[in-house]
Amino acid sequence: MPDVRIDTRGVPKAPVYEEAAVVLHRQTLTAPDSSDPTSAGVGVDCGGFRRVRFDIDASGSTGLTALEVQILNWNAAAEKYFRGAAREFTQEELAANAVPALEAEVRGARIFLKVVSATAGSLLLNVYATPS
Repeated sequence: MPDVRIDTRGVPKAPVYEEAAVVLHRQTLTAPDSSDPTSAGVGVDCGGFRRVRFDIDASGSTGLTALEVQILNWNAAAEKYFRGAAREFTQEELAANAVPALEAEVRGARIFLKVVSATAGSLLLNVYATPS
């Protein structure tokens, strides 16, 4: 018999999406990352979740005209992060929305959102993560 999730009343659940609590992944970033992190502990543990949404709060930045971020996936056997998909937000996108979001399929991995580059008069970013 396949695993069936049961609600609090003992009734089988239909497939549902559940979200974990939002976590502050990165705080008060004032410059792009100069290198990849070397420790798994700085990543978001997405064990048991298929996706993660990163909310990038750039509202404290001034003159932000370009922002490039990249998903890094922790490889426990190699004990390092490997680079995944990258996304660049343009001046037009950032002017229309200073708090963009990025969603990625993670399949239970430990994930880190790297700030590859940014063009701004003054950069101030906070990054929140929500596994789901």
